[in-house]
Amino acid sequence: MHAEKVTVYSFRTYGGHAEMPVVAPYKATLEAIKAAGGELVAGTEEEVSPQEIDDHGHYRRQASGWSDLD
Repeated sequence: MHAEKVTVYSFRTYGGHAEMPVVAPYKATLEAIKAAGGELVAGTEEEVSPQEIDDHGHYRRQASGWSDLD
């Protein structure tokens, strides 16, 4: 039996006083990106466990001494 996965994406948003869109420092679900008025960055999708998504639909990869960050 395979565990359910959630797709998250990198995205751009106009945050604060930015004149140009900036890429968020985390990935998020499509629903969270739309709610933030963000723009999806094509080709950045990643499948993660639903338990890794916070209450706001954000995914932050945790650095570990046991694995490499992609």
